[in-house]
Amino acid sequence: MWIAHFANTIVGKPGNIGVRTDKILRALSAGGHRGYCLSRQSLFHADKVLYRDMGWLGHVPRALNAFRIYLAPGFNHRYPDVKLFEWFARRYLAEAFVEKPAVAHVWDACPRLMAALKSAGLPIVLDTPVAPTAYSLRIRQTYGLDCLMTHQSMLDFERQAFELADRIVAPSQFVADELLAEGVARTKIRVVEFGVDIPKPVSSARKQSKDGVDFVFVGNVNRRKGTDLLIAAWDDPAFRDDRLHLCGRVFPEFNRYLTATQGGKIVLPGFIKPFDYLQHCEIFVFPSWLEGSAKAVYEAMACGLPVIATHSAGSIIRDGIDGFIIDAGDVGTLRKRMLWFKANPEQAISMGASAAQRARDFSWSRYTQRILDIYRELTG
Repeated sequence: MWIAHFANTIVGKPGNIGVRTDKILRALSAGGHRGYCLSRQSLFHADKVLYRDMGWLGHVPRALNAFRIYLAPGFNHRYPDVKLFEWFARRYLAEAFVEKPAVAHVWDACPRLMAALKSAGLPIVLDTPVAPTAYSLRIRQTYGLDCLMTHQSMLDFERQAFELADRIVAPSQFVADELLAEGVARTKIRVVEFGVDIPKPVSSARKQSKDGVDFVFVGNVNRRKGTDLLIAAWDDPAFRDDRLHLCGRVFPEFNRYLTATQGGKIVLPGFIKPFDYLQHCEIFVFPSWLEGSAKAVYEAMACGLPVIATHSAGSIIRDGIDGFIIDAGDVGTLRKRMLWFKANPEQAISMGASAAQRARDFSWSRYTQRILDIYRELTG
């Protein structure tokens, strides 16, 4: 097969889309297939794959995102981002046809690009890493959230892309259900959970520290991830001997929440190496409003941590077995579950061991094989 990938990301960069694109390209190459990849930039090159980077233009989306984060929180950076990528991809579209592609895999809602690929007779796989914008709009209206992007342009982009796609890859049943709510045909949707690297074995007998419990969150420290709600849950004297680690980029909007609380120390280590850092913590907490299937949850589970996560995190944890699933925005239940782990250290260890075993079911080879199966499905 010759598969053409169009990835509005940095291929190979630690994160979500970049890592997955690289894993698939390497799996294609290892299977004797050839392909094409147009992206912002490629940190690694697989054999048998022709790469096209955007050069200096590939840095523009990062600048747009930084402008949104630090200067204009309401700025719709996604619209110019997508339009720039579509323009560049269409400019070099002929390169993808050096050989006749069997399938086009598009990693963002790019309706003009997808229409061009469709007119060339290519079946299209569309990756949907997070829940649709329509979901953001619904919960924004329900809960009065002003931190979620709900621009009409992205609603239009996504709905056109859903219509053009032959198969849509959803990373969790949560995202699949939201696609169905958008009117996407069930026959188009394929749920393919992410993979996770398994770290070196850690002690299955992780003990609660005598001087308190280490709760940890990994991701952007902002309101979309629910970290303001986590601070609200932490504001309780029952946590005064514990530590809350908020790992990742701290958004300016969040500074006002970092005030004195009745809870214990709040640690802000910035960016971390998850497999090194998480093994020194006990409980992973991820109260996000909106995800597809959070990579950080997979990594925490692989390290043997029980997890408290929301339904909208698209989590693979089993409620009451590997941790607990709660509703987004429910501060009371979030605090209750955190306190339960404090009061039940042996059960926390048991749940962590179960989470570690569960994580082993989600290998990268499983992920890439299921994507390749979708390609074969479309090519007969």
